[in-house]
Amino acid sequence: MKTRILFSAFFLLSLTTTAQDLVGRKIVNANLFLNATFNNGERVSTYTTTILTGKVKSDNTYWAFGAVLDNMNIQNSNNSLVNFGPAVEYGKFVKVVDRFYMAPVVGGSIQGVFGDTPGVKANIYAIPMRIMYDFSNHFMLSASFGSVNLSTISVQGLTNINLSGSLTNNSSFGVFYTFK
Repeated sequence: MKTRILFSAFFLLSLTTTAQDLVGRKIVNANLFLNATFNNGERVSTYTTTILTGKVKSDNTYWAFGAVLDNMNIQNSNNSLVNFGPAVEYGKFVKVVDRFYMAPVVGGSIQGVFGDTPGVKANIYAIPMRIMYDFSNHFMLSASFGSVNLSTISVQGLTNINLSGSLTNNSSFGVFYTFK
């Protein structure tokens, strides 16, 4: 019982501490996602790359702006889609202990779809459980546990809306680069 009380008190206290050493730092966040699916001799390959840059404000929040590039290629049908557009992200750093931070984030993008079927794609996401470790003066390792994603794509009169959620451990790993 004491362990639960101590853990709860520690968690509540950690939510009120601040991450003063991050204030004023500029951040660069780059992500790369690769996926290949094989089904009855058909291969679908997808890659997504995002680069965002921003600055940590005095209240330990940040707005990051950048771009996203997304490509999907279906081997047997010779169908290829390329999506490109602006991206935005809002996050907050809450110091838990020495170099560990809770860093929930929400973001999204609007992309033009180019290729065989032109159109528009939009994406909104939230990651409430992202933990970051500041392992040097410039690099932060991040791990997220669970996310919610809402995306829609409209190409040549066809609209697809996708709402997905994930509660799996280590659903993503990434590296932040920070500098003054």
